[in-house]
Amino acid sequence: MKFSEFKTGPARSVFAGLGRDWVAILDEASSFEELRREIVFHNDADVGRFGAAVRRYARTCSSGEYRLLLAVCALADFGHIADDLSGGRAWQDITRGCDLRFRAAIAACVEAAP
Repeated sequence: MKFSEFKTGPARSVFAGLGRDWVAILDEASSFEELRREIVFHNDADVGRFGAAVRRYARTCSSGEYRLLLAVCALADFGHIADDLSGGRAWQDITRGCDLRFRAAIAACVEAAP
């Protein structure tokens, strides 16, 4: 999946669920690598903005969005948050209950992860 497709597909709803600032970061990024850098930069290690947004949204998102959210965490090098949220089972049945668009976005995250 090309990054341009990722930005306009299911990832858009996930980033919108994280908050306006995060969807703006998605909009401005031109590659998976740039998206990862910007997420890390805007997370602010002392504050943990990305982690807080992920944890908040994980409580209310759909099952497909939840699985993509875990993959976005891996993409952004926050796999520990995905493991935390899923009780260490982030990758078991990662695409279960997902339509093809979500599966493609999850696969793109996995492929682009560090």
